[in-house]
Amino acid sequence: MNRWVRLILIVFSFLLAVIFLVTILTMANMDILSGVVSMILNIAQRQSNRTVALVIGLAGFIVATVMLIIAVMSGRLRKTRIRSNEIGHIEIGVEAIENIALNAAKISQSGVKTAKARVSPSKGGALSVKLVIQAFPDVEIPMMMARVQERVKKDIEKYTGIEVSDVMVRVSKVETISPRVER
Repeated sequence: MNRWVRLILIVFSFLLAVIFLVTILTMANMDILSGVVSMILNIAQRQSNRTVALVIGLAGFIVATVMLIIAVMSGRLRKTRIRSNEIGHIEIGVEAIENIALNAAKISQSGVKTAKARVSPSKGGALSVKLVIQAFPDVEIPMMMARVQERVKKDIEKYTGIEVSDVMVRVSKVETISPRVER
């Protein structure tokens, strides 16, 4: 999600929290409830105040609906990446792209024991790939990370036709060498 959508979601969530807090307070204290009711009646008695309240309410409803749609639709790259050609549409699932990244990391022959991949959208319709890797002990980590990055980027672009903007590799663990006991 981009920065503006997050900001709007934060502001909207804050406003909802305030509305629910006022609702709880009005139910807990009769003086607050009577004050809120009299304020609503005062607003409803004047046409100009009623029009302003209606516009604000309608704008709030539209913003709430748009935020709900954005929150639902932005979940996990919308689950697929759609490519179109002259014959029809091709849908590539996020899991398929992550599996391509995992396979590329493992077959890059750079000392990857296990890996986890996460794909997210980037600018211009490209993808951003994040890998968390557990490496074997006898590996030069900087060289291994560069080789994995190149292979993952190349394989995803080759097999899906979707541009990869960046590949971030994090080595979370290096497998320890266990001592051998000879008898």
